[in-house]
Amino acid sequence: MRIRQPQSKRKRMRKGAMDKEKKVEMEMETWMQQGIDSKAVFATYLTRLPVLILLAVAGAVLGSGLHLLIALAAARDPVYVSETEYYISFAEGRYADYYNDFTWNDVIGMDTILGRAMELLGTGYDKNQVKSMITADILSDVRFLTITVRGQEPEAVEAVKNAIGTALEEYGNFEDAFSAIDKVDDLEIIQEKIHYFGWRAAFLGAVVFAGIGIFAIALRVSIGSVFYTKCDVMKILGVPICGLTFAGNNRKKADDIFITRQQRMLSENLKMLSEKYDNLMLMDASDGKEAEAFLQDIRECGLTESVELGMLNTDCAGEHIHGTAIIAVIPFGKSYREKIADEINYARLQGGEIVAAVLIKADRIWSKIYYGWK
Repeated sequence: MRIRQPQSKRKRMRKGAMDKEKKVEMEMETWMQQGIDSKAVFATYLTRLPVLILLAVAGAVLGSGLHLLIALAAARDPVYVSETEYYISFAEGRYADYYNDFTWNDVIGMDTILGRAMELLGTGYDKNQVKSMITADILSDVRFLTITVRGQEPEAVEAVKNAIGTALEEYGNFEDAFSAIDKVDDLEIIQEKIHYFGWRAAFLGAVVFAGIGIFAIALRVSIGSVFYTKCDVMKILGVPICGLTFAGNNRKKADDIFITRQQRMLSENLKMLSEKYDNLMLMDASDGKEAEAFLQDIRECGLTESVELGMLNTDCAGEHIHGTAIIAVIPFGKSYREKIADEINYARLQGGEIVAAVLIKADRIWSKIYYGWK
């Protein structure tokens, strides 16, 4: 004989179940409204530091290697350099009208200086080529101007140096801002030294490669195709998660409080689901490989003693899936959102019920950084 419960009690139970479902839905909605998990990004960068360091080293090697190739190519055609320093005497009250590097390089290229130098050089010299040989620098004091002449023939460098020097001294005599421009130091013409290793090239290569790595990590995390935490699964897929397993041998650190706690939570949740549903199956988006790996992990940890789990083949539709309680198996740190979401949608349309998910092969160090365990 079946004893019927009082109607008021049934209403209270129904109301309690509805309130519980509503609460779960509100929690899921809150999780789904969250943005990028900054702590997950931080943990990802910390665990990827070795990779970023290797990228920086590779970039430094490549940068210095390219610099070396350029230096070796330049060494085939030696370059001769001449440096001459001039002292600029400003006219009274015109010290504030000094020229900087850029202005001097522009002024030297004008006809008042370069044009006069070309007259002194005579025929056989190209004006644009001569201009490209000359560089003006104000190194510290604006009264000291350094003129550098570079060329592949020492005779041409000597001729251009003398011509530009004469033109510059004449320019100082008639320009209102100056009272005179005098030569104070004239170094001998030498062959330019080739620096085969470039610190700047190495540093730039390291920065570029490390920057690419940092950008790639940030892009990977921000897209949301990769699952790192339980909340990621709940937020992205909208299903509760019953636990996680770790990469490697889960028995290796049996005394680890964090790992032990996660195993206990997973065991209790699996037991609860197996008691609630008669037919409990595992599903992944990797042709069963991730589900098999999960089964192997929980067998090694002894979590399958009171739990019966089967493997779901989503290629078989209809009665095979209809009415089946399904646990989605999701690997840690892999681009998996689109694939597993597609499988979940298919299983639901075929009548299956996605009751939970499990995150497997989690990185121990990453998880401890994220959850704050030592």
